[in-house]
Amino acid sequence: MKTVKHRPYFRWQLLLLGWCLLLLTNCGQPIQLLNRTPRASSTRLVATNSTPDASAVTPNTSASGDAATQVVTPQISATDVVSATLIPEGTSAPTPSISVIITPQLRATPTGDERWAAFVGERVGFDAPQRMVTLAPSQLLWLDPRNGQVLEIGLLNGGFAATAQIVLTSDKRVAYEVEYTINQDYGLTAISDAIVMRMRDAGYTASVRAFVMAGDTVIQAP
Repeated sequence: MKTVKHRPYFRWQLLLLGWCLLLLTNCGQPIQLLNRTPRASSTRLVATNSTPDASAVTPNTSASGDAATQVVTPQISATDVVSATLIPEGTSAPTPSISVIITPQLRATPTGDERWAAFVGERVGFDAPQRMVTLAPSQLLWLDPRNGQVLEIGLLNGGFAATAQIVLTSDKRVAYEVEYTINQDYGLTAISDAIVMRMRDAGYTASVRAFVMAGDTVIQAP
């Protein structure tokens, strides 16, 4: 009865002895319970040595005998200057662009005489001022040389002196050129202050070159 009673204890001793032998044969390596083929690691190895003497090659092999994955770190010295732009070997460096600076030519502001010459297409001057008569009130007009606007000075009633016959460039109408002394000639002694101011701003303080449109109501004095 004693032999039968201690038989299970003997079996546990054999099982424990078998585990000890199995651990000794593995030499400290973990027991692989499942037969799985480990995959190659996808993590790239980075060399921590800041100034390596040569290119460092770190192999990463799998347990199944796959080809080793190599990570190569190029040699960089502490005094090297790393350029952000890489030029492939055998190609020339890009040619620097040439900047062309164009200086615009500024045109001088036309004078009053130049404005008048552009406003008048044809001009036939009289040898002496010619006496003209208006049979009805006629406008005495003035060209503002600063903006090319035609302004009315006032209305002529009676005679005036024409210095030339002109043809306007815009509509080819005929007119008579008249020299007008500001606020003195032809009974126009109190013209608009705004007109006088514009004449002064244009550089005319004493007299201006005005004109009267030709027509049936404007004739030569007998």
